[in-house]
Amino acid sequence: MDHLDGLPRPDVDVAWAERTALDLFGLAGTATELGSQQDRNFLVSADDRRYLLKVNNPVFERAEIEAQNAVMAALASAGLTVPLPQPSLEGSPVSSVEIDGVAHHVRILSFLEGSPLIDAGYLSDKVMRQLGTLAGRVSQALESVTDPGLERWLQWDLRRGEQVVARLLPHVQDAARRHAIESALQEVRERLAPRASALPVQAVHGDLTDDNVVFSRDAAGRPVLDGIIDFGDASQGWRVAELVVACSAVFHHSPYRPLAVLSVIEAFDAIQPLEDAEIDAIWPLLVLRGAVLVVSGAQQVAIDPDNEYASSADDREWQMFAVPAAFDADVATEWIRVRLGRTARRAAAPVVGWLVPSFDGPLIDLSYASRELQEGSWLADATGEERRILAAAAAASGAAATRFAEPRLTRSRINDTAEPVNASLAIDVVLPAGTELLAPFDGELRPLGEAALLMGETASVLIAGLSRPLWGRVVGGSPMGMTSDTVTLWLATGGIRRMPPRFVRPTELDAWLTRYRDPAPLLGLSSTRHTRPDTATALARRDSAYDPLQAHYYARPPLIERGWREHLIDVDGRHYLDMVNNVATLGHGHPRIAEAAADQWRMLNTNSRFHYAAVAEFSERLLATLPDGFDSVLLVNSGTEAVDLALRLTKAFSGREDVMCLSESYHGWSLAADAVSTSLSDNPCADETRLDWVHVAPTPNAYRGAHRGEGAGAAYASDAIAQLRRAADAGRPIGTFIAEPRQGNAGAIEVPAGYFASVYDAVRRGGGVVISDEVQVGYGRQGDVFWGFQQHDGIVPDVITVAKAMGNGHPLGAVITRREIADALASQGTFFSSAGGSTLSSRIGITVLDVMADEGLQGNAAGIGARLRTRLESLAERHPLIGAVHGRGLYMGVELVRDRTTLEPATEETAAICDRFLELGVVVQPTGDRQNVLKVKPPLCISEASADFFVDVLEEILVSGW
Repeated sequence: MDHLDGLPRPDVDVAWAERTALDLFGLAGTATELGSQQDRNFLVSADDRRYLLKVNNPVFERAEIEAQNAVMAALASAGLTVPLPQPSLEGSPVSSVEIDGVAHHVRILSFLEGSPLIDAGYLSDKVMRQLGTLAGRVSQALESVTDPGLERWLQWDLRRGEQVVARLLPHVQDAARRHAIESALQEVRERLAPRASALPVQAVHGDLTDDNVVFSRDAAGRPVLDGIIDFGDASQGWRVAELVVACSAVFHHSPYRPLAVLSVIEAFDAIQPLEDAEIDAIWPLLVLRGAVLVVSGAQQVAIDPDNEYASSADDREWQMFAVPAAFDADVATEWIRVRLGRTARRAAAPVVGWLVPSFDGPLIDLSYASRELQEGSWLADATGEERRILAAAAAASGAAATRFAEPRLTRSRINDTAEPVNASLAIDVVLPAGTELLAPFDGELRPLGEAALLMGETASVLIAGLSRPLWGRVVGGSPMGMTSDTVTLWLATGGIRRMPPRFVRPTELDAWLTRYRDPAPLLGLSSTRHTRPDTATALARRDSAYDPLQAHYYARPPLIERGWREHLIDVDGRHYLDMVNNVATLGHGHPRIAEAAADQWRMLNTNSRFHYAAVAEFSERLLATLPDGFDSVLLVNSGTEAVDLALRLTKAFSGREDVMCLSESYHGWSLAADAVSTSLSDNPCADETRLDWVHVAPTPNAYRGAHRGEGAGAAYASDAIAQLRRAADAGRPIGTFIAEPRQGNAGAIEVPAGYFASVYDAVRRGGGVVISDEVQVGYGRQGDVFWGFQQHDGIVPDVITVAKAMGNGHPLGAVITRREIADALASQGTFFSSAGGSTLSSRIGITVLDVMADEGLQGNAAGIGARLRTRLESLAERHPLIGAVHGRGLYMGVELVRDRTTLEPATEETAAICDRFLELGVVVQPTGDRQNVLKVKPPLCISEASADFFVDVLEEILVSGW
């Protein structure tokens, strides 16, 4: 039978499978059908175990089936986890049955528990490396396996791939897809023909796809590859085909990152080193493998329309073809060589002449560092913004050009899960209309797409925007045409087969630079190239000179050098939604703050011992936000300094050293502020190093604490009051009670109703005073109230500490209290903070309050916060990993748990999810002593679209994995 005539599956059902399992193998159980393209597979549950009943297509002979068993045995001997054949009642691992008068081979195999990798959704770099290692081990283990049954004619054998595609292509109904496959096949033939005979041949599994590799999950919920199934395609074949098949599956998981397969290739090569011919064959074979899948799937659907397994694979199989087919094979191959440490084949920079007699215009900066791009102007209209800047520069100088290899800020977008395609592989040049363009070398000028291609012996120049081209053979220095305005130039070593991209992803730029060069020599310039800051080098410098005790987010953080509103921008122009920056309350790059700061610097910046109006105005503005009774403001540099000063004030006023604070809290890093900070995530040694004047009450957490649900506030308050009484009885009466009105670092935990009213009253009755630490949760962040304590009806603290939001990133903090408390420190001398109340700090503080009011940011916090809560709670209904949504306004916490009953914290999962968030363009960090809460505290200017983007990305992660 000709396999290419189609292989309809054996016509059997579940009842037949159950009878056969019992009659041939003595297994009495229930069967469930599993997917297969050409065979029939059934899961049989019997004797508290599970087995795979495999009914092979009758076209396959017994020798082929026995060879598959031999391959399984070889892999098992090499320590790989594979299914193994179970003997029939007659003692044979292969039995025969007749179905509709035709003999079919039947086996029972041990069943590998786990899920097929295709169900994992997202494949991390680590998982792809596991896949490459697995493929390498399989290839290594099968090197010495020989069996007559492996000499098979299979349509999946890539040695037959061109024949298979040509024969089955008519089954593809879509004309555009047929044409794309035909065009790709021609290029595949040209690339494979000189190399095919040099490719090593050996036994291969032949089908190491994400359907046939099974996985479990580690403690963080990430996939761990456990074993291999389905040996139906085991045969002799090209050794490199084992790798190619494994790589192909990556394309539909990461269609926007074609070079992601490098992780698989590198891991395979580390186990089974690739020869030069194999490296050269990888990319054309990836295209061929995809084409075989598409045409075979189309044929299978035609002959077996009820085969849901085959029909459901149509879109992903098209991606497995289209993604590698769309990428330049020369670029991919050279980059594979570079990444594998092989000798690069990069051609020397071509020697070219000038395209124009002279060029003396400026090079325009469109990168993250551009000062031409301001106040988000790059987001409205990329092409229009670029043209405006180029035209303005050209008008002033007669010409202008952009820079080569520059990731343009204008080509990046906000709220995008994909890396931007913004690194320039070409340059744009503005010249006076009618400028004659000269051939920089001898060559053939021909059209390519809508551009003109000049092909020489060692180089190619592609020109978009050439007017009146003189097609045909041209001599270096002779006219080729002219320009009406702007031309776009590419310069490549060697020939160009297809229209290259104008922009590529920054992570792929180095690969493209193996063939595409800086067009600067065409303009008589030494360079137009943008030098990208190296993120790894910058991080090494930071860790060398800036002590690592001052930690940074992420193991491999992006290099952030710019911001706009609720987005951070790295040196590649990628925009990250900033969901953690409660310091930049107005957002990043706010023009009014920049203008106020610049203006004040020009006028005066000095300390608060001099007499100037701004410090009084700012202090009055702060007091106006508070209830009557507060009449004194002390300005400092930070939240830590504010807490430290507040503790000095209350100690002086109460005459008592002892302080009560709450567990899981953070108040700062100075000696005093750290002493009352109990968060183990900030100071793992907090319990062991606690000073005797610090008394810690349990945080009133009604979600996972000792008291839960209704009445929790009163119960926690009763415990705290009893603790106050015990301290007094022991001769250590509490002079100060300090707490956040919402437990910020604990995860925006709500303090239950009634708690603060009772505890405040008890502290004061005992002669103490109360500090409300508003550094994180106050200043309009909770939306419906300006100060956090105002969410608790009827309470007013004696002292308020605040910082962060006050300066929108400028170091500014305050202690706000009553005059009598401030005066208690007078006996210790006057208080002074150099920058806290400076002219610059005061002016910035005033401007922040103005902007908050003018832009309605407190109202935005309320509205967007409510939307976030509604959407996150809806998400929790579908995803049990979300145990609770804490907080209000724009200070929230999403608590992740493994079990909603035991509340086991999903600590490892939270860390992995934050890493996945970063890959998808969102900055989120874990918080809390268990590090299982996603902290949600973005700039107050966050838009509805950005809030939705955050929730949508979280759902994508929860669905597709991390």
